[in-house]
Amino acid sequence: MRCFIAIDIDDQKLLDNLNKVAIMLNLQGVKPVERENMHITLRFLGEISDPLVQEVIENLKHVSYKEFQVRVMGLDAFPNSRWPRVVWAGIKEGHSELIQLQAIIENEIQSLNLRLEREKFHPHVTIARVKDRRSLSKVIEILNNFKEEEFGSFRAKDFSLKQSILTPHGPIYKDIVRFKL
Repeated sequence: MRCFIAIDIDDQKLLDNLNKVAIMLNLQGVKPVERENMHITLRFLGEISDPLVQEVIENLKHVSYKEFQVRVMGLDAFPNSRWPRVVWAGIKEGHSELIQLQAIIENEIQSLNLRLEREKFHPHVTIARVKDRRSLSKVIEILNNFKEEEFGSFRAKDFSLKQSILTPHGPIYKDIVRFKL
């Protein structure tokens, strides 16, 4: 089962604002993230067995953290805005809380021999993936136009262990278990 741990965005206005940008990024060679799939990934687990899913659930039950406010602001890209591969919205308020929560989660699951994270955790909401360079100048223009954009905020009250089912039309995300903060 392909799994990840994430915080869902439950504010409809915030999702609408992010989706407007995703629609603008529906260009040749760019795959926007569907509105219902927008979230903050805390940890990608990859393909894991059913018994390991159960172990992850047991370990995540020990995570203890408080609710907090998250404000989503500004666009940027990985690896950088000159050669974007992933276009994302940044986290202004709640950034340090997300880093702390992710570290607690990482600590709880470290004994399970899951795939290692190659990159340092950087809280964000993925908006689109750039598959090739056909629309590069337009993507860079959109990045520049929304660099300081205020998208909205929401209260992080829980996080989820999710299953990602890959289909020809894009991924479908299903909650396996939600954990209250």
